[in-house]
Amino acid sequence: MVNISGMGTTDSFTGAYNKRIEQNRNRDAAELYHREKVNKPTAYEYLGATVSISEESKEFMSGIADRKAAQRAAREAISAEMPDNAFANTGDMKHQYLVFSENLYNNGFYDNMSDDEVNQMEGLLHQITAGMDSINCVNLSNNYQGVMSHEAARMDLVSSVNALKYFADKYVAENMKESFEKLINDYEEFNGAKVAIHKNIFDMRNESLNYIAAPNAIRVGEMMQKSQEDMYVNQSIGKVAHSTEEEQKNKQEMQSVFEGLMNGKINKDDLFDKLQATLVNYASGGIKNSAVVTMLKSRNYDAISKMSGYWNSLL
Repeated sequence: MVNISGMGTTDSFTGAYNKRIEQNRNRDAAELYHREKVNKPTAYEYLGATVSISEESKEFMSGIADRKAAQRAAREAISAEMPDNAFANTGDMKHQYLVFSENLYNNGFYDNMSDDEVNQMEGLLHQITAGMDSINCVNLSNNYQGVMSHEAARMDLVSSVNALKYFADKYVAENMKESFEKLINDYEEFNGAKVAIHKNIFDMRNESLNYIAAPNAIRVGEMMQKSQEDMYVNQSIGKVAHSTEEEQKNKQEMQSVFEGLMNGKINKDDLFDKLQATLVNYASGGIKNSAVVTMLKSRNYDAISKMSGYWNSLL
């Protein structure tokens, strides 16, 4: 069983060696970014085709690192604005399931369980909350390529909140439920604010590509043609925007899927397909282009698989 004493702090010392490695990594990354920015050419030539990039486009694309830093600062600001939220002090290196597990531990939930049973219960809580950990960069060293898309994060928040409520109904005794359900409310509030501002590296890149004219070179080789097609797909995804009403409708659609799953109207074997169809339709803005659909399915496959996985363990 993991150590679940205390609620955790924002900053945790992980060892002098790890700290030095992290400092070296940050220094090397900063030097690489500086070299790329200084030496970035104004045009690229490939198989006889030249694609010029405007100064505005170059400035926007090179600003992705700044956007990532700004997003991290915004995440930290959210924590500061919620001092009474149980998850506000979990920080980037503490898994959120430990907050739930500590509550259960203090209430005697694990007292009569075997080691295997404790491990199973904590493992399930870990699975359910891992998606929200990922957008807070827990154990990812800010590797945004391993983080869910904005649309997948929206879905996983709805999914994990429902899964935690189902966990409480299935496993938590009545005399322990009140405090556990209060934690679920805190979890939803805290992560809802984080999800609202969350974008991964692909989200940011797709938005940046909107500032670049779509390539339309003719009589080019197969590789260049594929590059042009990928550019079109990424630009199409990056152009999609949603109104508040559309966001609310999508949230209700997701909620109906999980309610159907919990009341038995939806078979758990059909969950992956239903979640995928819902996410792809929303993220594509209803675009039926097969390449766009394929790209969205590929980029969100892992996130949907993990959601389906913990629901299969729960049901």
